[in-house]
Amino acid sequence: MLKKKLSNQLKGLAIYQIAGGILGIALMLWVMFSGEVTITQQALRVALFATALFVFSILCGRMLYRNPQKGLKLSLANQVLQVIYFSFGSYGFQYVAGLRVGIGADMVGSWTFKFRLALSSFQFDLGTDTGQKFIGVNLVALFLIFWIERLLEQVKTNKM
Repeated sequence: MLKKKLSNQLKGLAIYQIAGGILGIALMLWVMFSGEVTITQQALRVALFATALFVFSILCGRMLYRNPQKGLKLSLANQVLQVIYFSFGSYGFQYVAGLRVGIGADMVGSWTFKFRLALSSFQFDLGTDTGQKFIGVNLVALFLIFWIERLLEQVKTNKM
């Protein structure tokens, strides 16, 4: 019974990561080719970086089926990349493969606490001043980190 429950939880996590990665790639392609973005070398580099992260999410999900212990370790790394998102002047990073329920502080003008929702998304700023100043925590990724650590302990004791 315990193995069945653990197996179902691993499948659920795998499906979440695979779907988040596929959705991220689909949304990125839609944005890139909708005509609203000028495709430059820098835009292509950022798109390749984003694609690599979304593919990593898909591979984490697939690995959960093949080798649960290794898959959970990779999934943990994937979720750690998604916990903190920020933008300060010309530096910014946001990566979500799945769902983000975020709380954070916007520091432009005065400190404003914000609640943000997002589906698979990516933003990377390096040397481009966006005028934004915020930092946030993805509560979904934080929850998943704790859950993955618990699943990792269960997998180790059940020798899956």
